[in-house]
Amino acid sequence: MAANRKALVSCRALRDSPRSWCRDLPGDRWMLLNRRTCCVVIGLLALGACGLRDAQENAASVEVPTNQVRSHFIGLPNGATIAVEPGSVGEQLANYLASRDPAPRSFEIGGKQFDDWSATATPATRAMVPELVELLKSYPDVRLRLVGHSDGAGDAKANQKISEDRAITAKQMLVEAGISEDRIETEGRGMSQPIADNANVEGRARNRRIELIVIEK
Repeated sequence: MAANRKALVSCRALRDSPRSWCRDLPGDRWMLLNRRTCCVVIGLLALGACGLRDAQENAASVEVPTNQVRSHFIGLPNGATIAVEPGSVGEQLANYLASRDPAPRSFEIGGKQFDDWSATATPATRAMVPELVELLKSYPDVRLRLVGHSDGAGDAKANQKISEDRAITAKQMLVEAGISEDRIETEGRGMSQPIADNANVEGRARNRRIELIVIEK
């Protein structure tokens, strides 16, 4: 950094006082350049060098997040492509469907999928629909079971009903996007299979979810 500052000072000095540099040129150079031309040339070179140095320092000062998630594209058998994030359910499902691994296979969609006592999918959940639809269109023999779950708040009967409604909501989103309804089963399991601690808000949010099970491929 000290070397960079020293170079920058020299650069700015050359930019501000090109005439002083012209006076130090050897005498035989004046056969090729007169004083005015020399000053113009050196001044332009100084401005260019300083501008490059400033740009390099500014670029070095920009911090790039090291944990930034980067999507990548996966090609599908029907020629379509989907953009998926590393470790996402879209990536996992695409890799599984392209493999020879047998069914059934269960996938957790993840994220906050439903609000408390609601069967309305959150925007984050709806954002996953297009890539799931593309996968199902590309693998027409695949059949799914969508399993709704609830958190541990309230009584078991109410939680069973809301879990069934959540599974139906997930199916409707796929059917409305063009997937045949006879390819999708639904089931509700209420509060019987939590994947997180129901004693805190974050855990209950994770438990209000849809589990995707590939039953045929």
